[in-house]
Amino acid sequence: APNVPYAICLIPCVFVVLSTVFVVQEKKSPGVPVSEWANNFWVLLQKRVMWQICAFRFINNMFQSIGSTAGTPLSSTWAGVEPLNDSLSSIIGNAIFSAILIVVAKWGLHWNWRWTIALGSIGVILVDGMVIFFTIWDVVRNQWFFTGVALADNIPGGVRFIVATYCAVEIADVGNEGATYGLVTTVSNLAGPFASVIYKYIDSYFMLSQDDLRADTTEVRWDVTYSYIISFGCKLIALTWLWMLPPQRNEMQELKKKGGKSKLAGVILIVVFTCCLAFSVASSIIRGPPAVIRPEATSEFCAPAVDDNVRAETRQDAVRRLTRARQL
Repeated sequence: APNVPYAICLIPCVFVVLSTVFVVQEKKSPGVPVSEWANNFWVLLQKRVMWQICAFRFINNMFQSIGSTAGTPLSSTWAGVEPLNDSLSSIIGNAIFSAILIVVAKWGLHWNWRWTIALGSIGVILVDGMVIFFTIWDVVRNQWFFTGVALADNIPGGVRFIVATYCAVEIADVGNEGATYGLVTTVSNLAGPFASVIYKYIDSYFMLSQDDLRADTTEVRWDVTYSYIISFGCKLIALTWLWMLPPQRNEMQELKKKGGKSKLAGVILIVVFTCCLAFSVASSIIRGPPAVIRPEATSEFCAPAVDDNVRAETRQDAVRRLTRARQL
């Protein structure tokens, strides 16, 4: 039954809820009026440290999220990755990713943020580049190589992720930690839809469809190669924005104290955040199931026209079946 996998996935969620209710203990603190909280958060939004970090996270993640539309056809057609092995590699990769987060949290709190993100990003590019280009040019086309070696990029990827997240903790003031972390994280995630639009538009000029990869011609291989060169190049360009990120917490606190404030910057941050959120929601709706999309929105999802004679025959068949059922 299709509900069984969802029921299995629900079990760990139940344990998380129970552990949160009965295990996590928090000391009660006096409540803060909403007006006072909003005023404090507005003051924080005006500070240079806030809008500079939000700008860094958005721009950096947008370039980092530039991918290739050939990813899925490449893994299924050329590498021959089966769904089960793909799922297993995802589970193992998440376990490695979680372990790296623990290691960095224990021993990497004093690492230079800029160098750590740069080395982590380059490490991901080197691992992914070797696997992908070997697969494209038929040096090694094996699902275990494609999924197994690629697990290694969870190590630099985890390091880059957790270090980039630390800055949100250092920005927050007492009482608005959740709102600050949520804002910085959401701004970072909103870069994804923009990156998706950009690289899908670029890749539309290449032969990257499932049928193209089945043909496996030299021209198709070069198109896939160009697509990934553009993707990896954008990931390297993302590193050029590291100057916006302070190298460590002391520099972050210094920027927070002496960086100054600007009401205009705070307003721009709110407006840009709202526009990006609206764009993200709209793009998600447009990419929804065909039955949900109105034909006026895009012709790509228009359902095929049904002939009036077919509709009439269908109604007549329904009437005949209903009449027979009443007679019985």
